[in-house]
Amino acid sequence: MNTRIRVALYLALGIALVQSNVVAQKSSALQYAVKFICGKAPAEILSTGSYRTAINIHNPSDTDVVIREKFAQALPGEKRGIVTKWRTARLGPDGALEIDCNEVHKLIGTELSFVKGFVVIESEVALDVVAVYTAAGRDGEVRTLALERVPFRRLAAGCCDLIVEAIERPTWDSVNMRSVIRATIRNIGSATAGASIARVIDPTTQQSTGAPYNAIANTPALGPGTATTVTFYLPYWVYNPDVTLEVTADYKGQVEECDETNNTKVFSDVG
Repeated sequence: MNTRIRVALYLALGIALVQSNVVAQKSSALQYAVKFICGKAPAEILSTGSYRTAINIHNPSDTDVVIREKFAQALPGEKRGIVTKWRTARLGPDGALEIDCNEVHKLIGTELSFVKGFVVIESEVALDVVAVYTAAGRDGEVRTLALERVPFRRLAAGCCDLIVEAIERPTWDSVNMRSVIRATIRNIGSATAGASIARVIDPTTQQSTGAPYNAIANTPALGPGTATTVTFYLPYWVYNPDVTLEVTADYKGQVEECDETNNTKVFSDVG
C-alpha cells in the first residue's frame, strides 16, 4: 500500500473512531445519503478504471434498531435514474452490516456494467455509517482508497408506511364453515402508524350484488418497523379450484403515509 493510501486510511479511521464514541441519539427520523460508484467507468464519465463501494453500517446503541434503505441511480444529463422501493433491515446491539456493489447491481440492474447514485438510509437512532471507496487500474491493483464517515440529517418529521408483508395460505374452519385468511401488515416507515382497517378481496367470486366478496379486519397502531397479523373470514372455500386474493392495508386511507402506492399485495395459488 503506497504512502498516500496509508495516510488517507489512518486519517479516516481516526475520525471514525473518535466520532463513534458519541452516544447514539434518539430522533423521530435520521437520514443518511451515501454515494456509491460501482463498475468499470467509461472514460467520458469518470477516469478509466474499476470502482467499488462498500457501505458499512454499525448500531452503537444497546437496543435493536430497524433501519430502512432505498437506492437511487444517478444518470448523466441531469436525468432521473431508477429509484427502488424502501426495504427494512434489523440490527442488534453493536451489530454491523455492509452494502456492497453486488447488492447495488442486484437491485438496480445486473446488466449494467457501471452504475452510480445514492443509498438513502433512515433510522430512529444515530448510526455509524462509513463508506469505503476503491479504484483500480487496468492491472486490477488498487490505486486509490478513501473512507468517508457519512453524517445524518434530521428530517423535519418522520412518516409511517404500511405494507402487506405476507399472506398465508388460506385454511378452512370446519366448525364455522368459512375460509380463514391471515396476513402480516408491517410499518416500514420511521413514525408510528395509527390504527386502521385492512381489507381482503376475492376478485374471482361475486356476491348477488355483483360485487366481489370481501372482508375487513382492524389493524392496531404500529410503531416503526413493527408488524401485526390480521385475520379475515370469507363464508365459503376460496379455492374454486384456484385462488386469488388481494389484501390492502389501510384501505380507507385513514393513515397518512410516506408512500400510498404500496399498500396492496396479491396472493395466488393453484388448488
